[in-house]
Amino acid sequence: MPERGRDQGKGFVGVIRAELVFGENGSLKGKRMYLRRMRDHLTRRGASFAEVGYQDLWQRAGVLVAFAASDAGVLECSMSAAARYLDSQEWEVAALEQEVIELDG
Repeated sequence: MPERGRDQGKGFVGVIRAELVFGENGSLKGKRMYLRRMRDHLTRRGASFAEVGYQDLWQRAGVLVAFAASDAGVLECSMSAAARYLDSQEWEVAALEQEVIELDG
C-alpha cells in the first residue's frame, strides 16, 4: 500500500536548448536586454530559464528553457508555445533542440 500523501504518478521534464543570434545587436548591454525580456516572458509561463553559452559574445546566446509537469500533453503544449515564442522574435534561432524525460513517481 502506498504511503499516505504520496502520489505514485509519473512526472515529465521538458528541456529546450536554443542557440540564438542577435544580428542587429551592437553590445552586451543590448543582448542582456533581449535575454531579460525573454526570461521574463518564459518564466511568467512557468518555465525555468538560463543562459548557458556564449556569455562573452554580444551577438550570440545559448539558452536553456525547462518545464516540469505531471501531464505529458500539458508539457508538450508549454514547450511548443515556448519554441514558437523563441522563433517569432527579432533574433534568429540558429539551432533548437527539445527533449522530454519521463520520471516515475
